[in-house]
Amino acid sequence: MRSFNVILLVAGFTVLDITGRAAQLEIDRQRSKVEVAVNSTIDSFVGHLEKYQAAVECEPTAALPVKADVSFSFADLKTGNKDRDAAMLKWLEYDRNQTASFHLTGWYQAGTTNIALGNLTMHGVTIAVKMPVVIIHADAAWDISGQTVLNYTDFDLPKIRKALLLTVDSKLKVKFHLTGKTITAQ
Repeated sequence: MRSFNVILLVAGFTVLDITGRAAQLEIDRQRSKVEVAVNSTIDSFVGHLEKYQAAVECEPTAALPVKADVSFSFADLKTGNKDRDAAMLKWLEYDRNQTASFHLTGWYQAGTTNIALGNLTMHGVTIAVKMPVVIIHADAAWDISGQTVLNYTDFDLPKIRKALLLTVDSKLKVKFHLTGKTITAQ
């Protein structure tokens, strides 16, 4: 009788594990975006990521993703101006620091706002970040949006000044919108 109870207990945990397992979010690249807004004294602009890797896992019964890792190459951040893009890569020391990444470490609630906690690595420096995130999901469909302000000098990057006229604000606004559907492994 005892071995039968153990078998039932193991079978019960197996069923719970299968039904509660996180599913991978398949990102709809046409409807998703990641942008960086930059202000300067002469020419403010928005950089758009043409490519990025996003591994987001969601549990069917959870209101928030349980895992998120996003990374990209700076060569895929385009501003619409090839000379500015080339200057940006030089400033970032692209030959030594080609990528940036975000790793979700947790969540907390501030009133009715979900705050994502994570580690952002850029230019070889990792800092802890917090950002408000709006999440809407129904069944397998997920819509995740957020934004935060980063100071690029926190990543050991020099302040940008040219010819005493141009100064680039060290605060960058990073915005993202990821939308997609969860897929379960077969």
